[in-house]
Amino acid sequence: MAERPRSAGCARTRAQISHYQLLCLTFTLHFTAAMIVLPGTLAKFGHSGAWLAPLVAFLLAALPVSLMLGLLVRRHPGLGLAELSSGLIGHVPGRVLGLAISVFSLVIVALTLRDVVEVTPVAILPATPAWALALPFLLVAVYGACSGVEVLARLAYFCVLGQGLIILLVFATLAGMMNPLWLLPFWERTPGQLLQAGWAPIGWFAEAWSFLPLAVLADRSSQAGRALVLGAALAAFTLMALTAVAIMVFGHQLVAQFTFPVYSLVQQIAIGEFVERLDVLMVAIWLMGMLVKASTHLWVAMSSGGYALGIKSERALLPALGLATYILMSLIPSLSWLFEFSTKAWTPLSISLGLGVPGLLLLASWVRQRRRRGEMST
Repeated sequence: MAERPRSAGCARTRAQISHYQLLCLTFTLHFTAAMIVLPGTLAKFGHSGAWLAPLVAFLLAALPVSLMLGLLVRRHPGLGLAELSSGLIGHVPGRVLGLAISVFSLVIVALTLRDVVEVTPVAILPATPAWALALPFLLVAVYGACSGVEVLARLAYFCVLGQGLIILLVFATLAGMMNPLWLLPFWERTPGQLLQAGWAPIGWFAEAWSFLPLAVLADRSSQAGRALVLGAALAAFTLMALTAVAIMVFGHQLVAQFTFPVYSLVQQIAIGEFVERLDVLMVAIWLMGMLVKASTHLWVAMSSGGYALGIKSERALLPALGLATYILMSLIPSLSWLFEFSTKAWTPLSISLGLGVPGLLLLASWVRQRRRRGEMST
């Protein structure tokens, strides 16, 4: 179990996770929510070539953001978020950055909670009020954030294994229903069609800039960037595979009409006459992954917000963060509105911060290094 006094804001007692755990966390944070809601959006704009859109999103968003974070951590090993940001851009701007990460992560938790409220009644708890789902889930997420990122990193292992099991079952049992020709053509009009389809996942992958408080905890700073890139790549290729299978089984027209295509896909799995409800197992594994995602981002919001506000006992922020999350979730009117928000507002914001913040910190690091060399030479 995690040690209670540990915190990301204090370099002497801050937590540590292995680069393999960072990889699993990165995969879980990128993939878990996307596997349910994104394939339908991809098929709507990308048609038969929609399965290539996650690759486009990875190359344009996840790869550059993860590489910049990895380079930043590698250039300044052993520093926590507080030391890193205040040392590079100053005390006050560093606190502003911590507050920005906290608010951004809190919005992600609210969006995650809304996904849980929308998907769960469809799968296992029909006609359940939103508050009856949101409050217990949020309480467990708050407890997870309080337990610490080390506990969440260990739980991410089980999420990766469970999701891998579901994907293997999908390929093994539905192979006879797949028509590979339905994956062609890659685009019907222009290659820009793939960019249009990848616009939503670009915003999802660009969220990696907020993983900075996690990246600085890697026990081997030189491997942090590799873990971030591999975790995002694994998420992108897994999303590609599931989208491709859905298109090969249903055709892109039906996938575009489904609200949750992967859930519908898993419903087709039957092993003999004794395993016919694997969709329930999939939802259980998905809920565990969503819990890791919500808890991790709550931890990020807590640690970054505690540093920004100068609060020594960061866990005192968790009740307020939980309440703010529930209020933000309640302001989201519907899942259709959430899709519109993701493409029109969230993606531009996320990609701007994703490329801008790590780029600014790297520029500050380069300027600082040049100044030091100049002082040493004189």
